[in-house]
Amino acid sequence: MRMIGIALMATALLLGGCAQQKSVQNDTKMQTLQKTVGRDRLLHTFSQIAPPPMGKEMIDQQDDQLITWIKQVDDWTYRVLSSPVTGEMDTYAMREMRIHLTQVYSADMAERLITGFYRYDPTSTTYKANSTRAMLNLRSEWGQYEVRKTQPAQGQYKIWLQGATNFDHARSVMHHESVYQVKENRLIITEFKTTA
Repeated sequence: MRMIGIALMATALLLGGCAQQKSVQNDTKMQTLQKTVGRDRLLHTFSQIAPPPMGKEMIDQQDDQLITWIKQVDDWTYRVLSSPVTGEMDTYAMREMRIHLTQVYSADMAERLITGFYRYDPTSTTYKANSTRAMLNLRSEWGQYEVRKTQPAQGQYKIWLQGATNFDHARSVMHHESVYQVKENRLIITEFKTTA
């Protein structure tokens, strides 16, 4: 009889532990759902972020205007990628982000931007921001700029941009490269990378 009592107590403890673990998992999932930005909220945010002009004529601007435009593209990209204010979104919101980025970028480049900024969490089935520090190099002010434009192929342009600032005993340098494909008189960015 005593053996049955001990077995019943052990079973009750085990079941209690399972219920407690299930409760913790449910609490975690609930917190994630409260933080997750959904599709409608993201679309509302996107409606307030106008994409940069992408007409073919943008590539023919003077160097200072071209630099301003590239910074505008960078700023728009950063604002789009960081638009889920909690840094977390569901799969429907991520689909909208991909669509929104392809207003300016090729599908492949949009995917690379997303992969660099977000990671997928299979436990919560959400996308979480890795960091908000990405892409800040172009947003800084640099003392001197050097710009080169080439046309590697018909309907394709490449921009190489270097910014530098001299300090007392050091020099800070930023390098930017971007590639643009002309499609129906619009520029589509197929490569956009900046290092410092």
